[in-house]
Amino acid sequence: MSDISIAESKIQILYLVNKASGVSYHLLMEKCMESLYTDFFTFSKSYEELISGNLMDKSKTGDYAGDTVGSTERLTITEGGKAVLNDLVSSLSAPLIAHLEEAAAEILDEMSRSSGTKASIEPAANGDFKVVLETVHNGKPFEVTFTTSDEKTAVDICKKWKNIASTSAEEFLKILTQS
Repeated sequence: MSDISIAESKIQILYLVNKASGVSYHLLMEKCMESLYTDFFTFSKSYEELISGNLMDKSKTGDYAGDTVGSTERLTITEGGKAVLNDLVSSLSAPLIAHLEEAAAEILDEMSRSSGTKASIEPAANGDFKVVLETVHNGKPFEVTFTTSDEKTAVDICKKWKNIASTSAEEFLKILTQS
């Protein structure tokens, strides 16, 4: 059972999306369940009602920058959502606002860490799959493109890239520049 109501969950979700515009559905869900004392069902119902009530918008991105493969929903608050939040934010306690600010900072930090790291798959000739891996290493862009004949391998590489991008780019460059 959830420790907070759907109404409270909606206010908290709006607050976080307002502070961290463009947050992925998965990151928002993870942070809400981890730090806002909600369960999956309360979060899901709140999320769906915010979208259907036009208080939040979602857009799809086909990259592999998130924790899951495929389309990732990126969330923004609508003008209507901002108006509702502005009306209700004064009803939130100072400790709750501090807690929401901390959660928003964590979301923004995670978004910042993963923003320069991307992976994508495109169909290539002969039924192969073109994999493009990108990151920013020491302030410099790094990109590698290759093909693989196996879609599962391509998907697995894209899933792993987020966690290993910075060290992989460094190792790759070190290998190529060694005499």
